[in-house]
Amino acid sequence: MRIRVIQEKKTQNHGFTLIELLIAMVISLMVMGAIYGTFKSQQDSFIIQDQVTAMQQNLRGGMYVMSRDIQMAGFITNFDSRTYTNISWDTTVPGTNEVIRPLIYGRNNDSVNGNGVKNNTDVLVIIKASNDPADSRQLASGDPVTNTTLTLSPFDLNLDASTYKFGLLVKSDLSRAEIFQVQSKAGNVVTFTNPLQENYGNGDRVYRADVIIYKVNEDATHPSLLRQNLGNDNGFQIVAENVDNLQLQYVLANGSTVDNPAQWADVRAVQICLLARSDRINRGYTNTKTYTMGDQAITPGDGYRRKLLTALVKTRNVGL
Repeated sequence: MRIRVIQEKKTQNHGFTLIELLIAMVISLMVMGAIYGTFKSQQDSFIIQDQVTAMQQNLRGGMYVMSRDIQMAGFITNFDSRTYTNISWDTTVPGTNEVIRPLIYGRNNDSVNGNGVKNNTDVLVIIKASNDPADSRQLASGDPVTNTTLTLSPFDLNLDASTYKFGLLVKSDLSRAEIFQVQSKAGNVVTFTNPLQENYGNGDRVYRADVIIYKVNEDATHPSLLRQNLGNDNGFQIVAENVDNLQLQYVLANGSTVDNPAQWADVRAVQICLLARSDRINRGYTNTKTYTMGDQAITPGDGYRRKLLTALVKTRNVGL
């Protein structure tokens, strides 16, 4: 009997060659590079959009606060027809003790270095009576007013020579009003910095007055729009961050638009131009756009992205 021996051929398993491994690595690196490039592009786009969104929110917030204050400019104070030469609104704002009518006024392209205002930006001052009911009262027979003093019994208003230093007296028939600055307070008696021109007494009203200042600070790294109310003084507060410039134009009673009115009493509306920038520089980007703001044309030439927002705000209480 013959036995057949079947020999099984063993299959040999071959590995990858060095060239194959190198080709696979190159292809993997190319794929990974493409994925990383896409991710990096998406990440940069997200960061830029996030900064642009924050910039737009800053602009809208700053514009809203400014517009609200401008609309209230002259509240109750629009009955004051005199001018003032010795009321110091703020020692940090150049041009204090100017002859002004206490409603709304500004400084065009401030250029005095070291005063806390960014060079070539505008400053706006708004004057109004406080609209808080707790900040006014009707004078009674026991509240005598002379041309230099006011006595309140009881003294229930925020008026003093430091924090709440501006007030307003208004005739009951609204025929006249006068803003005053508190020189000193002793007990129930307030002494005025300047004498009154009218007589006030029983039935007339006294208000705490707001003197609101807007400016852009001198911080080159983080420029911001600041607001201070000298009638309720807690210092300058940030209204909007990363604001590069504030420019203002004024629409007068005759319909003309000017940058620096000769008579501030003629102002009937304010054109606000706010220029904001992103918080950080966008690498590889150069901002060559020219932004026209009133009497200024600004071409940054840096890596910050910017947004310009404008609004025309009517002074509802002025010129009544």
